[in-house]
Amino acid sequence: MTVLVKHDKDCPGKGFGHSDGAKRIYDTYHLHRTADLYGAVGQWFAASLNDGTTDGHTYPNRKEAIRHQHHNEQYYTYIQITPANMTVCSAEVMLTVARRLYSKGFRITDPDDARREPIKRTNAEDQMAFAYRGVVTNVDFPSVN
Repeated sequence: MTVLVKHDKDCPGKGFGHSDGAKRIYDTYHLHRTADLYGAVGQWFAASLNDGTTDGHTYPNRKEAIRHQHHNEQYYTYIQITPANMTVCSAEVMLTVARRLYSKGFRITDPDDARREPIKRTNAEDQMAFAYRGVVTNVDFPSVN
C-alpha cells in the first residue's frame, strides 16, 4: 500500500520515501495527540530503534518511560509529545539521529541520569545535516566504555 505524505521543505527523503519506523512514530505521536488533545501534551513514549514500534502507552515523564521498558531501555528512543506538529520527515530525522547515537555507543540505561540526554540541534537544517550527512560542527561523541 502506498502512503502519500507531504514532505517538509528540503526533506532528504523527498523522492525516496521514509522508513516504516518513522511512519510508526508519526502515527503514534498523532494517535496520542488526537485521543487526548490537551492531556497528551508533555507526555512521553518509547519507540524502538529497530522498527519504531511502541508499547502503546504514554508516561508522565522520561524517567517513567525508561523504567517501563523492562531492561531493554537501551534499544529505545524517548519522545515527548509537544504542542508542535510532527511530520513523517521530522520523525525520520529523530529516528536516524537516535540510531546514529546508538551506533556511536550512546545508551540510555539509567532513568535517574539526566546527563544522558542528547541536546537537539537549534534548527531543522542542522538536525537534518547531522542525521543524513554527518555534517555538523561542535558535536562531541564521548566514548561510553
